Amino acid sequence: MADLTLSFDPGASLTKVIYELGNEETIRLLLMEPEMIQLPQSSIESYLANRQGIGQARPENEAWVQCAGESECQVVGFLARQFLATPRLDRLKYESTLYKVLAAVGAIASSSDLPNRCSLALVTPLPYGEYRNHPQLKAHLQKALKDFRFRGQRFKVKLESFNCLPEGAGLALLQCQQNGVEWFQRQAIAVLMFGHRNTTALIFERGKMTAGHTTNLGFYQLVQQAIERTSGQEIVSLTAAIYEAGTELTPNNPVLQSLVKSRNPDNQVVELKQLVEAIATARVEYWRRLEEWLDAVLPRTITQVVLSGGAAMYLYQELEDYFPSTPTNWGMDLQHQIQQILGLDYRSGQSGKESLSFRLVDGFGLFLKFRATQSTV
Repeated sequence: MADLTLSFDPGASLTKVIYELGNEETIRLLLMEPEMIQLPQSSIESYLANRQGIGQARPENEAWVQCAGESECQVVGFLARQFLATPRLDRLKYESTLYKVLAAVGAIASSSDLPNRCSLALVTPLPYGEYRNHPQLKAHLQKALKDFRFRGQRFKVKLESFNCLPEGAGLALLQCQQNGVEWFQRQAIAVLMFGHRNTTALIFERGKMTAGHTTNLGFYQLVQQAIERTSGQEIVSLTAAIYEAGTELTPNNPVLQSLVKSRNPDNQVVELKQLVEAIATARVEYWRRLEEWLDAVLPRTITQVVLSGGAAMYLYQELEDYFPSTPTNWGMDLQHQIQQILGLDYRSGQSGKESLSFRLVDGFGLFLKFRATQSTV
């Protein structure tokens, strides 16, 4: 058994890490912002000098890593956001995953008093379109983990076990576990992952995956369209507000009112109207494009649809209407299980335990299956 077993989901809107230490049998959760930026060591030194010992941040909120032989640092998560970094959705996910894994391992090791030399068992999902790159990811991780620094502390981590599956595979594994192999083999299941950067469809027939499709129609496309139709909006706050507002797109919505930049009362009315119209139009366009894609990739023989990802919950009614006669599975029972196991009732600062647990389902399914295989190693 490895010193640290974790499921690492490098989401474009939130890095989600589900992990367990050694034989503790206590499943834990680590969340990190998705931003990352490369900076010289002098930038870190200047930041530390200006901070002057004020406050005491958790390791994951003040994270930077440095691989052996590299002169510059990779700043990850909340600290990268302080340096005005962006999530860089143009990068391949498997390439940005490397430093984010190092930051997560370093943060967990630092807060859990793991030794500088330890072992790691890791499972991670990749978009179906990048899944073929998992051998490269494994090779890069093995090399980087052997010798890296987290916040200046040196770690030498052995990648004892590694697995990578397409996004959505964890949901399929849970369906098989909950309903039995014979049931799974009789179904034609579409697993749909609606993420911030991508949307993925995995098709399972007669117990095996027969097709996979990925499109760049992620939730950020909706946000980008809204930004182009408004003035002065910032992508992080607008993303959160659009999601929280949901279908309540009216000038009376306090969430949307909080986005108004103007101080002039007359201009505020105009700006708010413009904002509501921009989001409403962007939402319709986003769904129409997704609808076209679903029409193209989903076979007519589907007997059940499994839905996940933050954007799926945002489009709940549209998706229910799209599948009027096909059973849809939103994993409500599993969400409640995740909330209890990870104690999400007590996690302040998140956008609601229901929404967060829904976004964790795929990674949680991967973790449970992967952990079970590790106990036999």
